[in-house]
Amino acid sequence: MIDLHCHSNFSDGSLSPDDLLTKAIAANVKILALTDHDTTAGLAHLHTAANDNDIKIINGIELSVRWKKYDLHVIGLNIEYEDEDFCNLINKQNESRIERSRQIAIKLNNCGIKDALKKACDIAGHERVARPHFAEVLINEGRVKDMKSAFRQYLGQGCIAYVQTPWLSLEEAVLGITKCSGQAVIAHPLKYKLTRTKLHELIKEFKLYGGVGMEVVSGASTILEANELAGICMRFDLLASSGSDFHGESASYPSIGRQRDLPLNCIPIWNQWNI
Repeated sequence: MIDLHCHSNFSDGSLSPDDLLTKAIAANVKILALTDHDTTAGLAHLHTAANDNDIKIINGIELSVRWKKYDLHVIGLNIEYEDEDFCNLINKQNESRIERSRQIAIKLNNCGIKDALKKACDIAGHERVARPHFAEVLINEGRVKDMKSAFRQYLGQGCIAYVQTPWLSLEEAVLGITKCSGQAVIAHPLKYKLTRTKLHELIKEFKLYGGVGMEVVSGASTILEANELAGICMRFDLLASSGSDFHGESASYPSIGRQRDLPLNCIPIWNQWNI
């Protein structure tokens, strides 16, 4: 199995890179990409853990992007993550992430939830907190019963604690990835609920900047969804990627390396790699 999309506790996953690696090996994963949100801080740890194991580690990241009125995610694979310009891009992104967390905390404070930022940072173990960390705060405070309710009632777009963030543009994200020798991939394209026309518009612009791939299988993708996206890949000459989007056993289905296989009528992105 090949899994090119998972998260560690360096972003909003629950497991350390070492524990992710253990689960990946148990699932017979042969190629694994760590794609934490807007950070590469976990990659060195993963490489160290994988040093004596027969598993290929791909340097990855999942960048948050603002395209028109939509918040999207673009994955970078095979990035040179110590590249100076790319590090500067990530620093810019994390300034936006940290400021967003401050603004979310203010909104939650107005709802009567005190010290939300400190509580979210304590859960995350770092200051690059994401909305799932605030969702855990809401659960712990007894305001909601689960993650979905937290987003539906507080953190989702249009809700009382939602904060629109000046993420990277699509152009900045794709060019940033390609300039550090990486390959840009549109993450979970059906998640954004774009119309077919908008999705095609996104793909055309994405390719214009140098994007090369799209996730055809992501998380619990159905056969129908995977086949639909495989057809779009063929139509627009995109390479197909696959990932579990694993965040932790209590937060994700399927587990790492357990997503369904790619349809046969698309070209896997790893076919280009000399591994």
